[in-house]
Amino acid sequence: MNTAHFALPLLLAGCTSAVPPIASPADASPAAPAAADDPLAQVGRWRLGAAIGPDNRPLSDALPQGKPVHVLVFHEKGQLGIEGGCNSIGGPYRIDVHGRLVIGPIVSTQRACADQARMAADAALMDLLQGHADWAIAESYPEQLHLDHANGSESRWTAVRPAR
Repeated sequence: MNTAHFALPLLLAGCTSAVPPIASPADASPAAPAAADDPLAQVGRWRLGAAIGPDNRPLSDALPQGKPVHVLVFHEKGQLGIEGGCNSIGGPYRIDVHGRLVIGPIVSTQRACADQARMAADAALMDLLQGHADWAIAESYPEQLHLDHANGSESRWTAVRPAR
């Protein structure tokens, strides 16, 4: 009797365990924390420079009074935070098997803020960043992070580096 016939069903049975929910329907890879060699986490802090909608117009809600105030912070443990607004905002991120940045779900505190423009910017950035994006880092000093979001929007971020 060939034992290989028994091993295959056992091997397949081991593949039927519960799989965590997938962040993006177009993405078929399970969530994995960012690696220590992740260039996004190595830089760590990125200041928003521009946010452009799918119609190639600036996303004015993302820039309170026309100025970027938010910083995107990537941590080595696969977590990110968004600083500079009214609320504490964060969530998991990873790089999927297709090389896309996958963010979410993003959560936020629900504090009211006297600065309505910053509250609107918090919401706009959460909407912009949630999901997946193609990304590239331009080799410059400081580095430039370009995100092409799945909804056709774009955002540009500059590494927050100490002055030389």
